[in-house]
Amino acid sequence: MTKETGIKIITADDSFATLVRPVVDRVDTSADHWTNGNFAHVLLDFPLTWAISQLTLMNSVERARTVVATQASHPAYHDMLASFHVSSVVGHADANGLITGIYAAASALKTYQWRSGLTYMELRVTRLLVQGYDTARAAESLRVTQKTINAHVSNILTKLGYETRAQYVAALIAHHAA
Repeated sequence: MTKETGIKIITADDSFATLVRPVVDRVDTSADHWTNGNFAHVLLDFPLTWAISQLTLMNSVERARTVVATQASHPAYHDMLASFHVSSVVGHADANGLITGIYAAASALKTYQWRSGLTYMELRVTRLLVQGYDTARAAESLRVTQKTINAHVSNILTKLGYETRAQYVAALIAHHAA
């Protein structure tokens, strides 16, 4: 088995890679840091929410070496992606953040700073809401009761100032840089 080295861009369509390719090409992968078997994944969250399914398929080592570049800008959306224990989550247009994230991901360092104030369990519930799960299916997936899911949703709505879960999910998906 050979060790993976360098930077791999993971995207739903190759055309999306052009969004980050100029920045990724600026990273010097010839240094010793890269020749010792270090690698980094740049996962593009295009279309929005696509990264969730990809992160679910990755193992913990792969996720630790992944920087997610997304068009979303809502702090809870970024935190939800970071809750997969990735190295970092950055806006796709944040060149400095992406370069820093790539170097950190190559060493499996976490650089992400939580911003929404939601707990890990609330972020796990958010993942499921964004994927369209209803209360019963979310409870089954997380192996908790429906009452527990409703309590987490209530806490999320209270913390972030939304009235309904639909309003919350719509805000997460609609909140992106133009």
